[in-house]
Parts: sequence; C-alpha cells; structure tokens
Amino acid sequence: MDLTEIGSRIKLARRKKKITQEKLADLVDVSPHYIYEIERGTKAMSLQTLEKISLQLHLSVDYLLWGDSAPDPEKNDKALRESDQLNHIINHLSASEKKAVTDVLSGVVTRLNH
Repeated sequence: MDLTEIGSRIKLARRKKKITQEKLADLVDVSPHYIYEIERGTKAMSLQTLEKISLQLHLSVDYLLWGDSAPDPEKNDKALRESDQLNHIINHLSASEKKAVTDVLSGVVTRLNH
C-alpha cells in the first residue's frame, strides 16, 4: 500500500468532483491540513476516515487503496449514492435490526425473482 498513490487517487477524485480540500475536510470531519497531508502521502488515515472519504467521493475503498476497479463516477454516481445510502443505514442498525432487514429484503428479492 503506497500512501502517495492513495493520496493521488483521492486528490484526483476530489478535483474531478470540483470539491476543495476544505469542503472534503468538512464533509469527513477532519482538518483541511489533514486532507492536504493525506493527498501528499505524508499521513496515513484511519479506516473510519478512509470510509468517509470513499463515501464522499463515491469511490470504493478498494480503488482508493489499490487503484483497482475504479467506478466511472459519471456513469455510476446514482447507483453509488444509493449503495452508500443503504450501507449508511445498515451500519447504524443493531444486530437484531440488521437481521430483520435482511429477512425482509430476502423475502422481497425472492418475490421479485418469481
């Protein structure tokens, strides 16, 4: 894992979305200087910060870390937003709530496929 390459991918994605370092920092609840250091590859980030950045830039964590399978932001923005929204909702559920949602979705998918 190369911090400089990760930072470059973040910087490129941020610029493509026309988001400033200050705005990205605000969205992920860190300082603008921290974003600057991440983009330069001089600071490693926590998994939580990496996840927040990936959600805000609509890119997979895999892509940010390794550069593989980068989604086309122009084509996939809506699908990624929907996926991110579902992940956000699910991540904030208790274990019993996750099971209930899984059961409901399984039933819906089964019904749709018949």
